[in-house]
Formats: sequence, C-alpha cells, structure tokens
Amino acid sequence: MADIKLIEIYQFRGIRKLVVSDFSRVNLIVGDNNCGKTTFLEAIQLLFTNAQMSSVKNIIKQRTVLNPNDTSFYVSFINMFNVNQKDELLDLDIYAESNKDAIEFEIKGHEKKVSGDDALQMSLVSARQKMVKASSFLPETAKIFEGSMISKNSKKTVERGIRLTSLDGTIPGPVAKKEVQYISSFGHLRYDLLKNIVDNAEYKKLAISILKQFDESIVDICYTKTDDGAFLESVITADGVNMPFSVYGDGIRKILYILNKLFDATDSILLIDEIETGLHKKYYDELFPVVFELAKKLNVQLFIATHSMEAIDAILAYGKYDDEMQENDPIKVITLKKIDAKDGKGSNVVARNVTGKYVYDNRKAFEFEVRL
Repeated sequence: MADIKLIEIYQFRGIRKLVVSDFSRVNLIVGDNNCGKTTFLEAIQLLFTNAQMSSVKNIIKQRTVLNPNDTSFYVSFINMFNVNQKDELLDLDIYAESNKDAIEFEIKGHEKKVSGDDALQMSLVSARQKMVKASSFLPETAKIFEGSMISKNSKKTVERGIRLTSLDGTIPGPVAKKEVQYISSFGHLRYDLLKNIVDNAEYKKLAISILKQFDESIVDICYTKTDDGAFLESVITADGVNMPFSVYGDGIRKILYILNKLFDATDSILLIDEIETGLHKKYYDELFPVVFELAKKLNVQLFIATHSMEAIDAILAYGKYDDEMQENDPIKVITLKKIDAKDGKGSNVVARNVTGKYVYDNRKAFEFEVRL
C-alpha cells in the first residue's frame, strides 16, 4: 500500500507552495470554496501517472465530468500551472513520501506563439481533422507548449517529451490503469455502479444491507435487460418489483459508487471529492462507519474533501473520542486556506493539520469552525 506520509506541491493551479505531513488512515480535506481542496486531490493522483499523458488527460477531464467537451485540452493543460509564475518557464512539481519510497511528478516547458499553419502541422489531431481545420477557419496565430513530463520513485525515473498546440481539442491515447482511485462530486451520475458487486456474493450482501437504510423492501440489485437489448442497473424489492436506480435518486447511486471505488482501491488510495454530494445528512451516521471500516479491511488510505459541517461531525464520530480506551486516532483534519501572497501578487494556499480528536474536543467545547 502506498500510504502517503508527506506531500509537497509547487506551482500547481492556485498553489504556489504547500507542504503537508503526518497523514492518517482517514484524512479530511476541508476549507472554504475555491481554497484548493480538489487541487490537493489531483496532486496526489498526478504522483501515480508514471508520466503518461493519457493519465494526465483523465485527471483533467474529472473537472468536466458532466460536460467533457466543455473546453479544449490545451487550455485545461495550461491551467494546471500556477498563473503567478514569474519566469518564462512553466513548471509544476509534486513530491511525496510514502511508507514505501519517495515519489515525484514534474511538468516543465515553455509556451510560445506560432502561426496557425505551423501549429496545425504540429497538432496531434488526425490527418482527416487537419484537412477539416485547414479548409475551415484557421487562426492566424496559435500557441504551442513544448517541454517534458517526469515521474520518479526510488526504482526508476520516467521522462517523456511533450508537444501540445492550442488547436488540440483533445489528446489521443489509451486509457491508462489508475494507481489511485478518485470519486468526483457527480461521478455517480455516469459510473457503472454494479461492476464490482454483482459477481461478489459477500460484497453484494454488504451493499444490499446498506441500501436497506434507504428502503427496507430492497432485497437484490442486478442488471436487467430492457426491450431494446440494453442493460439497466436495477433494484428488486421483496414483492418482486423491478425498478431502475433512477427511481431512488442520487443516494443509492452515490453509496454504490463509493463501494465500487473502494474495491478498486484495495491496497492503495481512495480520493473522495465532496463526499456529501447526493447523500442526505440523516444517513451519514450509519453509512460513514461502514465505509471507513471497509477501507480498513481493504487496506485503503482515504483522503476526503468536504465543506459540509454535518459531514465533518459525522466523520469525527467514527473516531469514538468519548471512549477513554481509544488510543490511536484514525483521523486527521487538514484545513486549506487561500491567502494573499507575500509579494502582493496573486495568492497562495496554506494548511493547518490537526488530529480528529483536537477538532472534536474543540467543537464540543467551543463550536470550533474547522473550515475557517
């Protein structure tokens, strides 16, 4: 298991420099809107890309999960760099230490203007698409990024050259296997929710027991074939009624999404962005302990981003801090805050890292606002 102990982030999106250490098994990433919570989760993912552009592409697409064609890949790629970098070199660097070894990821290079014709020749689009672009509107000037992407660990260093143009709407390439798993806020609206469950009797039994909290009549979950030959994710009730998941709303989809990703993250890391999305707070106290115990069983380190105080309190309850016999604190709470940079140009992100017990005790005594 790649159990992360420390992470350093340099010049990545809105973060100029951020160092956080002493993580636990369950790590809460909290803070105000636009403070860098999602960026923090993306930084962890980039560490495990093995310098594969297809993996970087997948991480970038996560921000547009509901509208994947919203913007060009080039613009999204350039937006990965901190906008306040002073020199011509664009450079982002992420370093981490785990229980196994040190890991590092870096992208560096230069952006420059070229003619539209030159950019088209260097573009990664297909020959057919180049003909279409050449025969339609082609900008007089375009931009090109040239540089390299580097992944390092104690065993090897992988470096690959990069050349991208602003005419590249997307990047071709195979879908790379993910070393860490990520749950986006609304990923449950698109994800196959039964793929790890239907063929695993023990896992399926656990999933159904959780879903019974939504509806006691649920006795089975399965794929059912529709009249047009498609397969539909369905719930079977005690009286034999077959209903699609959509009848039950987002709650069922979200918890099955989490269970699937936990299974995929066995002996690795699971990142959850806005865990509260799609879940009513009345289910937190029952659902979160099941998720955390399953993560413990599957040897999964959790990083959970949230801005919900109700979710934070429910997660802290898992620590059982009123139990005087409790010795090991399973939770760390990392609060991110955006502040003005010391040079007066732009901003930076800073972090406060405290134990779950510290937050619990201070909320109990002083109604401590951990999100700032």
